Amino acid sequence: MPANRWSSVPVPPSVRAIGLCLGLGVVGWLTGFAATLGVEGHLLLFGYTTQTVTQLASSVAFNVVGAGGLALTYLLVRRHGFDRAFILEFLRLRKPDRWDLVWVIVGLFGAFIVAVSYQFAIDLLDPFGVGGEGTTHSGIEQGREYPLLLLLGIPIAILLTGPGEELLYRGVIQSRLTETFPTALAVVLAALVFAAVHFPVYMGDDISAVLVSLGTVTTLGLYLGVLYELSDNLVVPALIHGGFNAVVYLQNFLLYT
Repeated sequence: MPANRWSSVPVPPSVRAIGLCLGLGVVGWLTGFAATLGVEGHLLLFGYTTQTVTQLASSVAFNVVGAGGLALTYLLVRRHGFDRAFILEFLRLRKPDRWDLVWVIVGLFGAFIVAVSYQFAIDLLDPFGVGGEGTTHSGIEQGREYPLLLLLGIPIAILLTGPGEELLYRGVIQSRLTETFPTALAVVLAALVFAAVHFPVYMGDDISAVLVSLGTVTTLGLYLGVLYELSDNLVVPALIHGGFNAVVYLQNFLLYT
């Protein structure tokens, strides 16, 4: 078949939407990783080798540039400029009221219930033959060697990681998917993209253990996606995500000091 015949074949909207959102997830990670390398290289050049300083700078670079930066870039490109009304409406972003705060408090407890329930099911069923054990997030592993990093991770989780990742994965990716797919399917697809992009931080020799960990990320991604749709406010999953990570950091700090 001639090349021009291939170029004339229409791409279904569903394929375009999935490809775009998966691409955004991958590019977001790569951009954040590149920004992290750049920051760490500059710190090394100027003689800053302290682990805590490097971790703080890297987290800012990864979450602000990789997640938040790419999300805002997409919104700017889509509207050919800054359109505040469109951005707020598309992201479903507004000042939280008291009911949103109720969503956050209840949702944070619910996140741990979901995580524990998933782990209980994995321990019971052991689908991957690893006894329910997954791999540890690379950030937690570093923190166990340098406990101060775990304390540093608490404000980073609340102020950067939660808002940055939710801005991209729920605010942009899930919202874009709901334009093409039914809401329930969009939530599932966004959670799968969210999990796929987390693969590098859980990478290990035992693929079964990696799958257990990615299952946790997928389950929590589904949960956050549902809360985003129910609350209709991006602030809710952002605060729950950040709060969940912060509690995990605090738990590990108390355990390893």
